[in-house]
This record gives sequence, structure tokens and C-alpha cells, in this order.
Amino acid sequence: MLFAISTVNAFLWTAFSLAELGDGNQMFLDMYLLAIGWTETAVIMSGILRGVVDLLLKSVAGDIIDKTTRDRRNFLGVSALVVAASCLLVFFVNGNDIEDKILVYSVRSIESVALAFIGPVFNAIALSAFGPEMFDSIMVKKELVSHLGEVVSRVLSAAISWIYYPNIELVFILPAIFAASATFFVRKIPKGNHLLGRGFHAEKDIKTVDSGDIKDEKSKAPPEAASYFEVFTDKRIIAIIAADVFHVISEANVGLIFNETLADVGSYSSNSSYYDGGNNARMLQSYYSEGEFYEEESANEAVMSREAIPLLATAGTAAQLVMILGTWVVGYLTSRGVGRKPFYLLHLCAHPVRVILIMLCLYTNAGKGWLVSTEFIGGLTGALGIVNVFMRADICFGSGRLNVVDGFQATIRGIAATSSQYLLGIVLEKKGPMSALTISLVVGILPPIIGAIFVPETLGMREKDFKAEKEEERILKSISTDSEEGFQDDHFIEARTSPVKYVEMK
Repeated sequence: MLFAISTVNAFLWTAFSLAELGDGNQMFLDMYLLAIGWTETAVIMSGILRGVVDLLLKSVAGDIIDKTTRDRRNFLGVSALVVAASCLLVFFVNGNDIEDKILVYSVRSIESVALAFIGPVFNAIALSAFGPEMFDSIMVKKELVSHLGEVVSRVLSAAISWIYYPNIELVFILPAIFAASATFFVRKIPKGNHLLGRGFHAEKDIKTVDSGDIKDEKSKAPPEAASYFEVFTDKRIIAIIAADVFHVISEANVGLIFNETLADVGSYSSNSSYYDGGNNARMLQSYYSEGEFYEEESANEAVMSREAIPLLATAGTAAQLVMILGTWVVGYLTSRGVGRKPFYLLHLCAHPVRVILIMLCLYTNAGKGWLVSTEFIGGLTGALGIVNVFMRADICFGSGRLNVVDGFQATIRGIAATSSQYLLGIVLEKKGPMSALTISLVVGILPPIIGAIFVPETLGMREKDFKAEKEEERILKSISTDSEEGFQDDHFIEARTSPVKYVEMK
């Protein structure tokens, strides 16, 4: 073979390439749009439209990936290419006219269609190729190389922006290169076991790619999946989604405030004067016209400060380095029997801490160096978030609905992100960053409370079967009802001690 590569390396190179299609370039697009005259509300609206498409398609995408009999690798390759093509739209946007906004909104909506498939497809490929036993370890490795890819993406983007300044839009050529890389390496990953990719327990005679031959599954009828109702009304899933919803709401526009403060664009600036803090407002003054913060082209087109580029790159790189270290620690400890819930609660607590630190930096006018340092906490939030994937797989494995649950959670996230971005965007534009951050902080306190009270420790659940677990609950409920009606015979006594035998007798 001309180009031989192991299954694990092919998977990791694909993850590395896909990392370049994430939100790393989103920062530069937002700053570019703000610099050419877009308001925060208009920029946020582009993200909202992205979220609307996400919330409409994430659950559908997960369900399609669960049920499809087609090669899931093709879904991933096509999605990567579409996202890369959408990044090139920046070359056609030169102002804030209605035509420019229609173009951005339309293309970004198409981009979100492709993004809706990438997450569930990649998870399904990981399960189908490596199986549930290796899922945690391979996802940790995937997160590590993804964070490394984000670092490379930010460094390359910053270098291109600095060298070719003020033509910072040249950074959007990078996604096309890495999308081609992703489509190449994903074909080097075997298709694996199709049913494993859906979240079913594989039959004993069906092996994964690392253990040998995979038998033909077309001759076998697929197992029956758990009902949608059973999956989506599971108390554990509801609790995880509820905590996630408030976590997303608390994150709304915090990244935008952070980036525009570093980049010196937008309606407010960290260098502007404040009102007295006794008013609890400390609003910053608009400074679009101040030449100190902008360099201008011959056509008098404002672009973000060149000095902001290394700051943005440093902040993003710091977060990714923390994610790399934190993800490795989480993977190492959980593989040795440490529970998921402690990391889950730390993940939910880290974001409010970061918001407090950003507010302190703005309130005291501490300077951009201190503001950049808050990204270490931001990176911790991302690093610990990998336990969400573990816990969802723990709960849902055996249901046959693993990917649709992932999509459903992403849909709810999209609804929360869309509404909160819009509402807090209005607050940001009218009242300033301190008011928006205060709301984010208040909402951010709720997720740790929900997680602590309602989300259980899920370590060890993956060996169970979701459908069997629900059947056992039904039987026990039925036994309880029989007991209330005075049903006391030998069958009832035996069923209380052996629910499985009770099923056979019925």
C-alpha cells in the first residue's frame, strides 16, 4: 500500500484536522465584521441563525446517523468540505450593507447544517471502530489532538493575520486545507461494527477492528432500540440537559465580550473611561473614532488593532494548553476508577469563576494581560467537559439511541444559546459588558446546583443495558402495584428477588 497508517493514527489525524474547522476562526470573523462597521447585535445575529439551524437539525442529524446503513465516513467528509467552503464567504463581505448581511446569514446557516452532523458522526465512528471498552480512552486521545489542532490553528491564524495585516481574512484559507486533510484520513479508518456505532451492545461473535475480523451484519436483523419516550424522559438525561442549558445561557456572549475587549473593537473598550462604580453600572464610552485603537487602510476602512492579534492568539493558545493538560488528567484518573461526577461538577463551577475574574478585570481596568490570564480558567471548563461524553455513553449504552440523545442535547443547547445570545446581546449593546456579565454570573450558579443534586455518578453503568434497565423498572413498578392490591403468592415473592425470572414467567 502506498500510504499505510494505523486505525488509531488515522482517527487522531482526522480529529486534528477537524479541530481546524471549529470556533478558532470564528473569533477572527467576529472581529472582522465588527471592524468593518457591524454592530454587536448584527454579529450576534449571525451566531443566532447558526444556532437556529443547529436546534432544528441536531436531533435529526443524530437520528439519521443512528439509523443510516450508509458509510458514516462519507457524512463526515462532506460536512468538513462544506464548512471549509463556507469560511471563504469572508472574501465577499466588504461592509455592513443588507447584501453583506444576507450573504453572511445565508452561508452561515448552510455551514450549520454541515456542523450538525460532525459531532454525532465522529462519535459513531469512534464507537464502531473501537467499541465501548476503548471508547473513553480513544475519546481522551481525540480531545488531546483536537486541542493541539486548535493551538496550531490559532498560531497559524495569528501568524497569517500579522504578516498580511490588514488583510486578516486570509486566515480563512486554512480551513480548506484541513478539510481536505480530514476527508483523506477519515477513509483510513475502517467502517467497524455498524451496530456498535449506534450504541448497541455487540454480539459476542462480532469483533472490533482491533481484535480481528468483523462479520457481515446485513444478514442479521438489527436489535430493537429503546423508545424515544424512555430515553428522553430518563431522569438522568433530563438532569444533564437541564444543567447544560443553564451552562450555555451563562456562556452567552462572554467570549464576544472577551475578544472585543482584547481586539479594541465594538461599542465598548477596556480602555474607555468608566462612571463611578457606586452606580453599579460602570459603563464604558464608545470610541470608534479614536485613531489610537485602529489602523486605517487607504480607503479609510477600519480594521482591528494589529497589536490585538498576538493577544487573541495567546489567549486562545493558553486555553487550549490547559485543555490538553486537563483532558489528559481526566482521562488518566477516570481510567483508574475515579468517578465522573467530581470532574463534572468542577466543569460546571469553572465558568462562573471565569466570569467573576473577567468582571474584576473590567471593573479595576486591570489591563489586557490579566484579562488574557482568565483563559486558563476557560480552558479548565473545556478540559473537564469531556466527562459529559463519558456520562452520556454510560447512561445510554444499550439503548440504540446514543447519537440521537447527543443530537437532542445539542438541539436544546441551540435553543438556549439562540435565545440567550439575542437577549444578552441587547443588554450588551444598551447597558454594556458589566450588566451582561452580571446576568451570566447569576445564571451560571444554577448548573452546579442541578448537577450536585440530580445528576448521579455514572461510573460502571455502561456494562448495563438501557432497555433491560427500563424493563426492570417497569416490572418492579408492576410488582409494587400488585402488592398494593394484595397479590401475595409464590410467583410474587420470587419476582421480588428475581425480576428477570418474573419476565420469563409472564
